[in-house]
Amino acid sequence: MTTLGQGDVWAFAIICVFSGAALGADMTLLPAMFSQRLKTLQCGGGQAFGLWNFCTKLTLAVAAISVLPALDYAGFSTQNVNPPQALFVLTFSYAVIPCILKIFALAVLYWTPIEETQYA
Repeated sequence: MTTLGQGDVWAFAIICVFSGAALGADMTLLPAMFSQRLKTLQCGGGQAFGLWNFCTKLTLAVAAISVLPALDYAGFSTQNVNPPQALFVLTFSYAVIPCILKIFALAVLYWTPIEETQYA
């Protein structure tokens, strides 16, 4: 769906619904799973969630430091009509790379052995 054009309203709406559901799952399920893992390991939750939040902020900073200069170099402008290479960099940076990173994270999660425990 990286090839949406002007007037592709229904395709864009479908993408918005699915990406909204994925964002909701990302914001709720991952911290819940992390909390359950901390309970199993019996370690300090405050420090662990502090580290979690630090990593979240760090990834946003790294994204801004890398993507914004790349868009500027490609000639992206919020005021004027953009050249095709600027739109390609925008699409690649905000659509393709995040999808690749999420697929990589899912693969790591799938193949990482986690021992099963019983909860009381």
